[in-house]
Amino acid sequence: MKIVFSNYDDIKNPFYGGGGAYAIHEIARRFSKKGHKVVVITGKYKGSKDVFVEKVKYKRIGFSWTGPKLSQLIYHLILPIFVKITNFDIWIESFTPPHSTSFLPLFTKKNVVGLVHMLASEDMRRKYKLPFHLVEKIGLRFYKHFIVLNDITEINIRKVNESANIKIIPNGIDIPQYISKKRRTNILFLGRIEINQKGLDLLLKAYKKVDSKKLVKLVIAGGGTESEVESLKSLIIKFGLKNNVEYVGKVIGRKKNNLFNKALFMVIPSRYETFSIVSLEAAAWGLPIICFDIEGLRWLPKNCALKIKPFSVDLFAKEMERLESDSRLRESLGNSARVYVRRYSWNDIFRKYEKFITQLV
Repeated sequence: MKIVFSNYDDIKNPFYGGGGAYAIHEIARRFSKKGHKVVVITGKYKGSKDVFVEKVKYKRIGFSWTGPKLSQLIYHLILPIFVKITNFDIWIESFTPPHSTSFLPLFTKKNVVGLVHMLASEDMRRKYKLPFHLVEKIGLRFYKHFIVLNDITEINIRKVNESANIKIIPNGIDIPQYISKKRRTNILFLGRIEINQKGLDLLLKAYKKVDSKKLVKLVIAGGGTESEVESLKSLIIKFGLKNNVEYVGKVIGRKKNNLFNKALFMVIPSRYETFSIVSLEAAAWGLPIICFDIEGLRWLPKNCALKIKPFSVDLFAKEMERLESDSRLRESLGNSARVYVRRYSWNDIFRKYEKFITQLV
């Protein structure tokens, strides 16, 4: 079987390299191990080229000289060309901002599955004041099959496409076998650097409200566009937090694991999420989580996370101070998180993908 995944982002993209890209690779490489021919079609960026990663072919389309935002629009425009000229048995289209869909079912009679890590239009409309939501609603009507991460996304899709075949399959996680018992010294934010969606402005305001002598260092890790990274650095200086907040850039592999090992707890101040892979990673490392009680994080059990009324900076600050000072609470939340996350192993998640895709083909 020839399987095509399309996703603007990919695991080596210097601007994004987000959780969705990693999730797609985990599924794609497992299909490849089963003997299927797997291609992932992504956007181009400076230095990118067609490569094989763990027997999965990564094909780049578009232009490498355009910035990431313009590249996403170009990617949407040219992707239908590739669905017409590419030989495949099933195409899994990971929805891409700003309006999610590329209308691929209009350009082929073969099965196209909409893979919805997030419906981006509402957040993009809020950010850019343009009617991306109208384009998204029209596009959703043309898809017969969807894979979504949670029931909230299923409900939103059924509002415009009631008869769709929708399968809920969450993202997965590799669970570390060894967690260091060394003294933990940091509060950790890990994710894409996007000030508005990820709530980094709210996080810095909350951290500023707590006496710096009472809180350990805040470490912010993740990649993003040059403008977003510069905005983050400016906010850190604006709030007078240069000595207390450290931005370490994008981290992978051992560096990423070291950050988890050094963290007291994870903060996820997002204004909007569909399904946060970072929260799974934190849970796998036995880290308690502080987050706003938004729809996309409702699946997190209360015995794993401290959930705060959206978007109360004062309450976020108080909970950071409380969790930093209460080792028993941290241990209780962390142990519960580690037990809970076992159900999200990538091998189990892959079996759900395999069953769904096999039924369609």
